[in-house]
Amino acid sequence: MTIVNERPLSSMAPEPISVITNATLLARRIRELQRRRRAIAEQQEQLRTQLPDWAAEPLRLIGMSNDEIQGLVADLSTVEAEAGLDEVEQRLDEIDRQIEELEGMLAATPSSSLDEIEAVTGVAVGRFREMIVTDPNDVFYDHGESRLLGLIERIHEDLTGLVRRSRLDAS
Repeated sequence: MTIVNERPLSSMAPEPISVITNATLLARRIRELQRRRRAIAEQQEQLRTQLPDWAAEPLRLIGMSNDEIQGLVADLSTVEAEAGLDEVEQRLDEIDRQIEELEGMLAATPSSSLDEIEAVTGVAVGRFREMIVTDPNDVFYDHGESRLLGLIERIHEDLTGLVRRSRLDAS
């Protein structure tokens, strides 16, 4: 493992996070950022529920003049800024950028062990779970995509089992 030019993930500087040549460590960093992102997204949702009703219901804008709509949009921006939503949105954008950068590094980092391959497939499965709707009652449900996710999850589970068995055999 080689780590060069490491800096805290919470830093807002635009320079690269670090150079990591181990897929397992990259996958761990990605999963940690995803956990942080989920926590911030929950905070964002809580802040949004505290906004006034007019800010959460844009459908009420139907039938209003352009000036009235622009005034309400400006008011909404002010309310969101006062509630801290702008800062939360910036934090989410920064985490998304870091995740994208790490995923790019992960895609370019060859795996040299089953552990690393398992870590990479774990990240891929996690991303597919976020993207693919598995509830048949959801309007965006697609049976083919759901079946594909099941196959990818099966591959990951099989690989995880192989890694566990190889660790047991080694000890």
